[in-house]
Amino acid sequence: MTRLVSGLELTSDYVDKIVSYFVLAIMVGLVTTTTLQVVCREFFAALSWTEELSRYFLVWGTFFAATLAYKRGSHISIQFIVDKLPRGIKLSVIILTHVLAIFFFVSVAYYALKMMKMQVSQISPALFLPMRYVYGCIPVSMLIMMIHALSEVLTEVTRTSTPVRTEKEIEV
Repeated sequence: MTRLVSGLELTSDYVDKIVSYFVLAIMVGLVTTTTLQVVCREFFAALSWTEELSRYFLVWGTFFAATLAYKRGSHISIQFIVDKLPRGIKLSVIILTHVLAIFFFVSVAYYALKMMKMQVSQISPALFLPMRYVYGCIPVSMLIMMIHALSEVLTEVTRTSTPVRTEKEIEV
């Protein structure tokens, strides 16, 4: 079980690192495209594709940045209530929260895949990009968050199943 947990933690950390570079590239693309749009609109002819590309960069950046926030526990939460709970209940609440999140991620990914199947023939007006590529960020980001959540659940379960030893027991 320990090898599974450490392997999943490594996978979660590795995916998180890749996604952080990907989000950085998306944000650079967003800033570049938006700047190009403003400059061209002000001094030259407006480019028809920059607004659409900026929108898609923003959508992809939002979903993938959400995976980074989930991994780091940066989403909005009411932590002070959980902190006041006894240790056993607190760990149970943390595990339950991640399990419910996994169900949510699975549900969102399922419906996103259904939506992508309905949009097979739709293309974007300016870039002529198949919309399934735009919507593809949803199931991919949900899968990444499932990996992070499963890693957290298994880490907490192994932490609770490992008996906490006192200093007196360690000395013996």
